Amino acid sequence: MHQQFRNIVILKSALVIGALFSTAASAQNCDAICTDGETCISAAVYPYVPDMGAFTSAICSAWQTAGQTEKLYLIADENVWDGGYDSNPVYTNGSGKQTPIDVFVYDAMYLEYWKTQTAQIPAAQISNPTDFVPYADTALKLPNNDMYALPMLGCTNIMFYRNGDSGMVGVTTLSDFETVNSAGIYISPVPFGMSGAMMNMSGKTTIGVNYMVKGYLDTGNWPSMTQLDPSIVQSLAGIAETASYYNALTGAVPPLQGVEDQYVRAGYFSEGYGRTSIGFSESMSQMSNATRQNLKLRAFPWTDNTNSPNMFYADVAGVNSNSPFLANNGTLPFVLANIMTEQATMQNAIAPPNGQLSYLFPARTSVLNALSSVDPLYQQMSDILNAKTTELVSMPTTDRTAFHSFGGSVQTAVLGDFSGHCDLESTDFPGNNSQAPSICTPLCQSAGGWIGSWTNQSPPAWPGYSACGCNTCIQASPLPQSVQEEEATTMVQSGPALKRYMRN
Repeated sequence: MHQQFRNIVILKSALVIGALFSTAASAQNCDAICTDGETCISAAVYPYVPDMGAFTSAICSAWQTAGQTEKLYLIADENVWDGGYDSNPVYTNGSGKQTPIDVFVYDAMYLEYWKTQTAQIPAAQISNPTDFVPYADTALKLPNNDMYALPMLGCTNIMFYRNGDSGMVGVTTLSDFETVNSAGIYISPVPFGMSGAMMNMSGKTTIGVNYMVKGYLDTGNWPSMTQLDPSIVQSLAGIAETASYYNALTGAVPPLQGVEDQYVRAGYFSEGYGRTSIGFSESMSQMSNATRQNLKLRAFPWTDNTNSPNMFYADVAGVNSNSPFLANNGTLPFVLANIMTEQATMQNAIAPPNGQLSYLFPARTSVLNALSSVDPLYQQMSDILNAKTTELVSMPTTDRTAFHSFGGSVQTAVLGDFSGHCDLESTDFPGNNSQAPSICTPLCQSAGGWIGSWTNQSPPAWPGYSACGCNTCIQASPLPQSVQEEEATTMVQSGPALKRYMRN
């Protein structure tokens, strides 16, 4: 949506939104770390959002607007808090002491684990609880209306495609998707032109969750985590084959200037590559206005079972059971969690005044409805949420470490089951078909032989290299192994991001 048109729509919607949300106070400074001897409460936000500044500003302003005089320190560093995939809710304060993070936003895929680490939030401390989206409310609410955590954000795997694509319009099952996006359309990190699918299953947590969701939607029961089901592994490999080995399974995709790495597929889609890009709603923040005006959204169908629910993720605010502010029946962490997730805060975080929409999926119905009146893409997001029954993605385990290991097993099995070719990059450039054999034949000798394809075109070829199509996939990146460490790549190789459910 063009900025000028967006501003006009917002003005016309002022009465609607004004009835729901108060104007944000001016941005406050909540980045001063707590030190010993001062009254200071801390909160860690979910670190993988398009505009972290808007998010922390909205929370900080809401804290002051609510009349809270206590100092608030907001943590937005994934090296301190990674969304709960691997981190523990502690930080080193300004006095050098390990200190509990009082409130933290975590991915509810590990809800069963975090139930054991958090304090239940009393119903009396929750503002407008009937406003939470049903799938999150159902999973988080106790019989007495207390909640394990308060929903903040959510999303599901969305297929982005272009208006007028009659094939994609008809996709309602996984078989439909694989028919419309057949295997082997491209073997490079990025497809040629408007064909092929793009999606990221390269993280161990990502592919582990995909495995579990696929099995659950097929049968109605969570699959075993102790013994892999070959049929699920084969199905995930088949989905990956509608993309490519690199795009789907290793994450080795050339970076795009001005596009955050976790949204790089959406960036390439916006530039005219791929028939569809599968990701979360905030991926749209990295697309151009022209692309968004011509965009259609559908939930990705993980199964042929048309009676299956849509599986939605949620980022939720939990209260640390070790917070010192809970002593003597203290309630300040509950107050903070509520302020972080209330309607006005979420509105201003997702659609900051005088800022750009982030296209994050709110976990409050009122926020989603208000944004639907501002931007038609939010109406499509609302349609996805309301199209069928929804359930929260929550893994049936309290052991994060075991799930990481399980995800690694799934990853290894799917990589091994992938059936298709792969490009390898060469520093030598064929000038024509007659020159290609002398370059590509030896390059592909250890990769099952050369299949006869080559290109110098970027981005299907990595910028600055020439690509030769080889029969088998033998390395995680198409770049020559001698230069992989020297070249910029979006492939996640280590650190917290490797274990999170990648938000793209």
